[in-house]
Amino acid sequence: MRHLLVLLQRLIAALPDAITAGVFLTAWLTPQRFGPEYVRNLTLVMAMEFIVIHSSVFYAVIASIDIARGKRIKWLLALSSLYVVIVLGFALEYKSTWPFAAFGWLLVSRFLHLWTLPTGSREAEGKRMVQLWAVSVVAYLAGAFMSALVELPPLGMDSRFISSMMQSGGTGWSAGQAHGTLAFGLLYFSILALAKFAMGGSATAERGAPSGSPSRTGDAHYERGKA
Repeated sequence: MRHLLVLLQRLIAALPDAITAGVFLTAWLTPQRFGPEYVRNLTLVMAMEFIVIHSSVFYAVIASIDIARGKRIKWLLALSSLYVVIVLGFALEYKSTWPFAAFGWLLVSRFLHLWTLPTGSREAEGKRMVQLWAVSVVAYLAGAFMSALVELPPLGMDSRFISSMMQSGGTGWSAGQAHGTLAFGLLYFSILALAKFAMGGSATAERGAPSGSPSRTGDAHYERGKA
């Protein structure tokens, strides 16, 4: 029963990114289901994810510092305010609330695994966040190079649909190969989903380690920081 519960927790941790990857795949196969404007907005999701990647390493540093909980919350709120201003710029440029919705979804997706599979150690949580940040950077660069350099099949993105996208305001980052952005999102979020599922196993090991083991070092600081 415990193994089934852990498996369920790992699946939940990976679910948001798997859903996002599925959206990109569906838009690539049958873009007509979403429409030109929605598909174009998916390019904005990748821009928002870049902001999330940039911010997550700072969140990891703040979360792992041994300071009072109140001060940590203030630092996190100040950092969040900075990135909200950046997202606001995108919202004003696009004349849409879509950037806020995308940023909120991606931010929750980024940190959900910390809630579903906590280790109980602030040091371990910070380490896991940094590891995920590193995976994100590699996956993002890999996806960006793939969409720019690899000739990908258009699938449902035929010339008529591309024309309708251009008439609605452009094709996003991959002008001339709009489906490249969809492939980019599919690859990137699939890698993140797999990474979070895999990291769930190490989180379970950390949580189940004896209290005197090295993996539990920093627990006293973690509990003191909560006070």
